[in-house]
Amino acid sequence: MKKTLLAVCAMAALCASAVPKWKNLDDKSHLFGEKISSEDLLGNVVLVYYWDVSEENSLKLLTDVEKVWNSFKTKKFRVVGNYVGKDDAAKVKAAAEKHKVTFPVYRQFTLDPDPKPGWGKAPFFCVVNHRGTALYTGGGSKEGTEKVVEAISSIGMPVSMCGDVEFKKFKGLAGQLKLGKNVTNIMKTLEKKKADKDPNVASEAQDILSAIDDAMSDVKTDIEIFKESDPAEAIKVIQLFIKTWPKDDAVAELKEMIPELKEKAKEKLKADKAKAKEKAKEK
Repeated sequence: MKKTLLAVCAMAALCASAVPKWKNLDDKSHLFGEKISSEDLLGNVVLVYYWDVSEENSLKLLTDVEKVWNSFKTKKFRVVGNYVGKDDAAKVKAAAEKHKVTFPVYRQFTLDPDPKPGWGKAPFFCVVNHRGTALYTGGGSKEGTEKVVEAISSIGMPVSMCGDVEFKKFKGLAGQLKLGKNVTNIMKTLEKKKADKDPNVASEAQDILSAIDDAMSDVKTDIEIFKESDPAEAIKVIQLFIKTWPKDDAVAELKEMIPELKEKAKEKLKADKAKAKEKAKEK
């Protein structure tokens, strides 16, 4: 009974991981282009472009945003226009068509909670990684594009176990902390070192443990996101989690997920092939 309760609590914590929550992504807020849902954005890097017909510079940048979209549309990447003006849908549509926009546009579309409350006037960019973390919020087209490239490149890459830690007292651990390698004994050692008489040793031990905790949180988030968007990838991440934290309370439940995820992966592969055939016919 106690083990079952622990497993349930562990899975509750897993499901509580930060998964992107989008606001105003509905028919009422839709202004132009393809209608999308939160599921369409799940697991993708998302560039949100805030613009307004009355702001000339934001109109000019529509072309740049379209170029970014065309450059990476075959990746796990989506662009959504966030219209912040008060103009009616017809005016917004006319402006989008004039600038040859092909990405969808919604009104007052953003993450909930907004990563940049009180952001100011358009033009404005918000780049959100596949975990729903805002990597960039600002008015720079170049800076926004750089973050898009960085975020897309990081998808599928192993989560960093070292974070921003500067290894001085534990230099030997830097090469050992890798996702997929059991860190149980390392964590036990670091827990003891937190009470070391040398404050530098104690502080660095705590920093490394915090980095490991952050890595675990990121991996849990990836599992939750990929469960829906990419079941095959979710299986890979679960297997890495189990190897890295074999004693964690969530391991038993994660193992139970794998058979169902394998079936979902097969179904997704069939669906993707069917979509590819339909697109080929359209051409």
